[in-house]
Amino acid sequence: MSTSQTGNVLSRKTSAAAPSVHRILLVKPSSLGDVIHAFPLLSALRGSFPEASIDWLVNTEFSSLVGRHPGVSKVISFPRSLWRKKGFFKAMGEMRREFGPAGYDLVLDAQGLMRSALLSRLAGGSRIIGFSDAREGAAFLYHERVDPFAGGKKELDGSPRVLHAVLKNLSLWRHLSGMEPEFSSHPFEIHYGDEDNRHLSELLQSIGLSPNLPFVAIHPGAKREIKRWPSLYFSELLDLVRNKLGLNVLLLGSAGESSLLSEIATRSGPGVYISAGDVPLDLMPLCLSRARFFVGNDSGPLHMAVMMGTPTYSFFGSSDVRRTGPFSPGNTEHRTFTDPVPCAPCGDFKTKCSHLSCLVGVTPNVVFDEILKKTQH
Repeated sequence: MSTSQTGNVLSRKTSAAAPSVHRILLVKPSSLGDVIHAFPLLSALRGSFPEASIDWLVNTEFSSLVGRHPGVSKVISFPRSLWRKKGFFKAMGEMRREFGPAGYDLVLDAQGLMRSALLSRLAGGSRIIGFSDAREGAAFLYHERVDPFAGGKKELDGSPRVLHAVLKNLSLWRHLSGMEPEFSSHPFEIHYGDEDNRHLSELLQSIGLSPNLPFVAIHPGAKREIKRWPSLYFSELLDLVRNKLGLNVLLLGSAGESSLLSEIATRSGPGVYISAGDVPLDLMPLCLSRARFFVGNDSGPLHMAVMMGTPTYSFFGSSDVRRTGPFSPGNTEHRTFTDPVPCAPCGDFKTKCSHLSCLVGVTPNVVFDEILKKTQH
């Protein structure tokens, strides 16, 4: 049985396409969560330019996932190591050959950094479009600059307006179409076939998790320590889920997070399974679609679970949930947690926090009570 999310971002009746638009390049290299937040933009572009070739420039580590989007024509892998190993000019030369001689009619830079703007230029776009608030002076390299806050940068009460990353990305499409996006209940598109489902079942079986066992997916890792809910809290919540709900637990992470996963698992008894890189990135959303619910930090797997419509319970401290939280219009199956201390969200991902009060203040019992409310209805 195939598994897909086929909801669209907007009505397929839109028509922003012009006869001269045959090749489009979307530049969004990283990070994982940001790449997922650009999926609706690709869907919108495909709806407006159904006959065009739409390529996506993305970091090599995420290319397999982007290739699962049914609207992408070609995934252009960007190995970040090129910049360090071969130097700037050699790296740019290799990327120029990858783009090919034809150039693009439209290039959309959804990353908004100098490097992505330079790559957009290198691609040879007739129209290079990016955000007016791009960092590092990147906006000067665009032909057209889009203000994501077209409706104003202030709320009615005078406070600064915060725009979700998905909506900011879609402002590039709005610039082209002149329309506001209309969301279905599932604004993310991704596709899997029968063979993918069989392969995933084999992978889960290899770590001891039978395909017919109900499970909860828990991802305790995050790229930055400041975004991690305490590992001891994850252990305590894991025990509550196992002992009071009778559900198996699948601990998910990369191979580099194996020690963290083992640390959490050793505090618990049977019914806990570990996937430390066993499930490849492009199959992770499919894996999460099988979970009863997901628990994790503000990181890529959270947004994969949201993509697949799996209920989520997630932790936000330094990052602003209004900007990067679960994006699922009209869906109430997602719950976010933070202790509203005065310094949160600080947005400071570089300074080591001495207390992490915004996360430590959220106890496992508080989270489990919310899970019980959802599972009992």
